[in-house]
Amino acid sequence: MTVPGPAIEADSATAPFFAAAARDRLLLPRCVSCGTWHPPEVATCCGPLEWVPAAGRGVLVSWAVVHAAPHPAFADSLPFRTALVELAEGPWLQVRLTGAEPVTPVAGSPVRITFAHPAEGASYPVGTLEGP
Repeated sequence: MTVPGPAIEADSATAPFFAAAARDRLLLPRCVSCGTWHPPEVATCCGPLEWVPAAGRGVLVSWAVVHAAPHPAFADSLPFRTALVELAEGPWLQVRLTGAEPVTPVAGSPVRITFAHPAEGASYPVGTLEGP
């Protein structure tokens, strides 16, 4: 899947997350000591973190329709939806919401994580609304 937008560059802290996304896998950091799952940007907890496969499913918490391009690369894809998804493991992930137009998003709707593979930059997760 391709989704218009600027190229995303991974850094050393997020490299495992984006490398997994390139293989259509969702990895999240989980604390070895307490077992808490974290979103990809979290780098610390009470113990060391390990990158662990996640289910790639969750529920829609909230969303917004973007009408003004936050970057010129989004200009041709307006309007689009962005969303917060509570993953089955607990963390929230901010994603671009795709699929099922003109289905109106409803809080609590199931979301499946899929992946965008742009021509330039890192692959990344997007949320696919799975209907009512």
